[in-house]
Amino acid sequence: MKRDSVVLWVFGFLIFGVWIGLQFRTDVKQDRSKLDQFFRYLEYEYVDTLDIDGLMDDAMDHILGSLDPHSAFIPAEDSEYIAQRMQGNFSGIGVEFRIHEDTLVFVSIMKNSPAASYGLLAGDRIITIDGDTVVGPQLTNDEVTSRIKGEEGTYVTFGIMRDGLYLTAAVQRGIIPLESVVSTQMLGSLGYVRMERFAETTHDELLVALDRLDSLNMRGLILDLRGNPGGYLHEAVAIADEFLSEDKSIVITKYGDGKTHTSKASGGQRYEDLPLHIIIDGSSASASEVVTGALQDHDRATVYGTTSFGKGLVQEDKILSDGSKVRLTVAYYYTPSGRSIQKPYEGADLPGQMEGTVFTSDSGKVLLASGGIEPDIYLSADSSNSYYWSMSFGTMDAFAFDQIDAQRSDYELWTFDRFVTDFELSDMQLYSFLEYGSYGLTLEDLSSTDMDEIRFLLKAAYAKNIWGFDAYRNVLRTDDVVLKEVVRAASTTLK
Repeated sequence: MKRDSVVLWVFGFLIFGVWIGLQFRTDVKQDRSKLDQFFRYLEYEYVDTLDIDGLMDDAMDHILGSLDPHSAFIPAEDSEYIAQRMQGNFSGIGVEFRIHEDTLVFVSIMKNSPAASYGLLAGDRIITIDGDTVVGPQLTNDEVTSRIKGEEGTYVTFGIMRDGLYLTAAVQRGIIPLESVVSTQMLGSLGYVRMERFAETTHDELLVALDRLDSLNMRGLILDLRGNPGGYLHEAVAIADEFLSEDKSIVITKYGDGKTHTSKASGGQRYEDLPLHIIIDGSSASASEVVTGALQDHDRATVYGTTSFGKGLVQEDKILSDGSKVRLTVAYYYTPSGRSIQKPYEGADLPGQMEGTVFTSDSGKVLLASGGIEPDIYLSADSSNSYYWSMSFGTMDAFAFDQIDAQRSDYELWTFDRFVTDFELSDMQLYSFLEYGSYGLTLEDLSSTDMDEIRFLLKAAYAKNIWGFDAYRNVLRTDDVVLKEVVRAASTTLK
């Protein structure tokens, strides 16, 4: 019997056992004993050797996946990474790397990081880590990450090839922030903040960003939540609270036992009257939708973009003995007006989506409820040409690395501002990219739109390989047609 068949068998057995337990409320200890006995039979008497732990993990994954779209089993090896992203920092040295032709190469060094303090440079080839050779086809990203990360205050030693010289560097690990507010800038009289997720530090990061923008005479704020998958509910509530007056509802949470909890604004915040404009898209989910829905329901923000993802289920993580987690749905989110955020799925009973039900904002504006948050003003980038080439980003990134690595000292003479305004890829570089990617195309095969799109995305990839991800995002923003339209529309509303 193949592993998949055994998994389905185990899954069916567990589902049946759970159903029987629910119907007849059998003794819990007896149920556990039965399951223990079942897995002992598999482990000791099945004809082939089985990975019992793996079977149990797979069975739990199947069970949770059958409940709703967002309940999930998280293996122990993934739990730490997820937790680090949500706590807003990790212990490491602050480098971005890639494995290039079987060699570990540092691509960028974070400012003010341990790596920067100890003199590591972009372009360094790493030959050894803590005395062990890390060169060859067997090298993986996971292996490199596990070797570089470690407890704060401990050291990691690198053997480095730089400009033909072999060097060693012992770097003390420190706390590396994982910022969720990834961009803050003034666009005319409007402040702009892009938020990638709702982590433990997001509210604090936003306050720092708002204070900076306020010092630059911000008269309105654009909050960009495109691509933000959500995160901690308490961070979403705290952020919405910054813009709402006292006792305004932020989110209604309805639990399976019938209990309901309504989070409300505390009032007296500094930005309660600041004009707000929010951008969302189909990847804006969960906590992003909580913030957007609350501010839209209370007429505090104009919402632009496309319909959000529609994740209105509340999960709690239950930690198991081996460090794995059961991410279990325990409640539904509703906006203050009563709209269900969750998009329809099989088996769901969501009264906030009933056909014919009309929801309104505080001022009486009609609000649609079909799962997700509907924008007030629909704006969508024309992706007909960009989609294909954006899917080629991995190839573009590798090509840009090769080009820059061959002339790194020349490229590092550029300032970012001059790069944005003056840097252009030549036809020869464009031709080289097509050859590199084995697309089977020549310049003559490309439309002028395709050529412009490739040049632009390659320019962003070059910026990433010189200055890092922030530079990549900032280059992309220079041709963000949705943002440009929001700035234009928002600017006309300023008094």
